Amino acid sequence: MLSILEYLCINAIKTPVSKYHIITKVPGIKQQRKDRVSDIMLTLESQDLINSIKTSDSTFYHVTEKGFEAYSRWVKGFLNFTRSAYGLEDNTNNS
Repeated sequence: MLSILEYLCINAIKTPVSKYHIITKVPGIKQQRKDRVSDIMLTLESQDLINSIKTSDSTFYHVTEKGFEAYSRWVKGFLNFTRSAYGLEDNTNNS
């Protein structure tokens, strides 16, 4: 789930992408069944982390502001954890 949100935040911030694109481009997702990826996309959308744009041919997805903020909090938390694990100085006041 986080890898999909990360992909949308980093690689598809301005251009919505299809589920096919996500399945073929997001590392680690290729092994997932399509129905599981669909469930993940529905969960992200139900939490307002992504929006879908339905066309006659496909559905495209892009991250919402709430999704971008959630991803940013996750990254900051992960970096703080990593700094702590390595005994590095906490630079959260400088960012």
